[in-house]
Amino acid sequence: MRNKKVALGLRLGTMFLDHLIMCFIIVPPLILMILIVKSEPFDIKPIETFAFYIMMLVYLNKDFLNGKSISKRILGLRVIDLKTGESASDFKCFLRNMTIPIWPIEVFVSLFSPTRRLGDVIANTKLEVSDKEQAISILQDLKKKSLTQTSLWTLVVGIIYMSGLWYLVDRLMVRLIEI
Repeated sequence: MRNKKVALGLRLGTMFLDHLIMCFIIVPPLILMILIVKSEPFDIKPIETFAFYIMMLVYLNKDFLNGKSISKRILGLRVIDLKTGESASDFKCFLRNMTIPIWPIEVFVSLFSPTRRLGDVIANTKLEVSDKEQAISILQDLKKKSLTQTSLWTLVVGIIYMSGLWYLVDRLMVRLIEI
């Protein structure tokens, strides 16, 4: 299936389904936490910060198992390393998803480049057509996954990135409250 052109509809469908699945995985625990913690708006507690980090790390690492998120498995795509032609590493998958704050721009870029969005340019990756798989196959790949030095570095960089993003969002909220 290599070198088969990624159709625009398939690319956009994968982006939408990825986003929908990640929101389904992330939003309910956050709502539950907010109900349990019962915090006031803009009064952010450490547990909320920690939950935000965990949920965003899940989103940023959705492709780290063989370059395939749940939607990529279902629809038959995978993220590959441009240099090796193999599934992208944990770190490259993380790097390509760091552009989540500009997700609408990524969708726009994908209209013109279905195989490479801005995140792919940063990570030196691209999408390729792959065999379709059951969504449940992600659990089998997770069982086979071992913690590597790359995985640990990805986690460290992810925490630093999320801290910076959290700081920027916090500063933005303070500015909006002042207005």
